[in-house]
Order: sequence, then C-alpha cells, then structure tokens
Amino acid sequence: MTANIVIMQLAILAVVLESDLGRRRIGWFRVGRPVVGVIVIVPFFFTSLPTGGDDLLLQGAGALAGAVLGLFSACPLLVSVGYCPDWRRRWPRASASAGKPAAFSRSGVGYAAIWIAVTVARLGFAYGAQHVFPVGLGTFLAGHHLSGTGLTNGFIFLSVGMSLFRSLGLWLRGRACLAAQTRPGALRARSSAVPSWDNAER
Repeated sequence: MTANIVIMQLAILAVVLESDLGRRRIGWFRVGRPVVGVIVIVPFFFTSLPTGGDDLLLQGAGALAGAVLGLFSACPLLVSVGYCPDWRRRWPRASASAGKPAAFSRSGVGYAAIWIAVTVARLGFAYGAQHVFPVGLGTFLAGHHLSGTGLTNGFIFLSVGMSLFRSLGLWLRGRACLAAQTRPGALRARSSAVPSWDNAER
C-alpha cells in the first residue's frame, strides 16, 4: 500500500468529517468545501483512464458505488436537517442579510462511522492487494481482462463519487427544507416535523 493512497483517503475523510460533524449550516461554502478538496487532491493520484477489457465497467462501478454511498451518508437516517429563521442575527460574526432563514444539518456518530468504515475498507483492500492476496488478485484481474490502473481508478472514483453525492444530497435536502418553510400555511403545517434550530451554532 503506497503512502499516496493513504494520504488521499485520509485527506478526503478529514475534509468531510470536519465539514459535517455536529451542527452545520448548509451553504455554498459548506457544500463546496469537500468538492474543492477532491478537485485539489485527486489529480495527484489519477494518472490515466484505461479503456481496454472491462476497465471502463470497473471504473464505472466504482463511481456508481460512490454515488450510492454518498447519498446514503446524507440520508435522514444519519443526518437530520432543520432550519433557523434568523440565524444571521443570532450569529454576531455574520455580516449581511440579517434575518434570512437558513437550513442546518446535524450529524454524529452514525455518520462518522459510515465514512470511517468505508475508508478503512478501502485501505484494508489496498493493503491486502499488496501483502495478503497479490497473486490471487493478479489472477482475478487477468482472468477478467482488468488492469491494476483500472482497479486503482475504481477506488478513486468511489471516493470522489461518495464525496460529490454527499454534497448533492445535503444541498437538495437543505433546499427542500427552506422551500417547505416558506410555503403557505397548509404546506407549512406538513413541514412542522422539520426541527427549527433557533440557537444554531454555525
């Protein structure tokens, strides 16, 4: 297992957890921070895009798995979304647009566990590919017309997809929460189950 793989996986994990754990406002900076992190980090590890054999299928499967895991990590089971109608007034350091409502998310141990478990699994497989089952893996790749680069890219795309679709899921839920709170009375009553966090921290 190369140091580059470890660095990339841990860097993405650190950026996501720092952005999401606890109570956080769902804004452009919050949603875009992991995306920017991926854009900055990945080019250092992505070398080529093999298209021979079944490499494209493998890389596509990695991207799809990342999208599914990213959306799941932002689902209501792991992340709750609410709103604060006057968060800028309650946060003295904020500047303009006082009183404008904002959506917030709150996540904890379950959310962190998903991301840590996926990261550990990726690192564990990378370690096993080099030190535990390299011969068996090589036989599998050759038998299915796959390359080592295609496998590496599959894991990169999994990481990227998970981070990007986590951001997409949070953004969509935040927009839906705010939209529900600004509709007329009938729909407002329907959205009463959405928590109002008047003492939001961020």
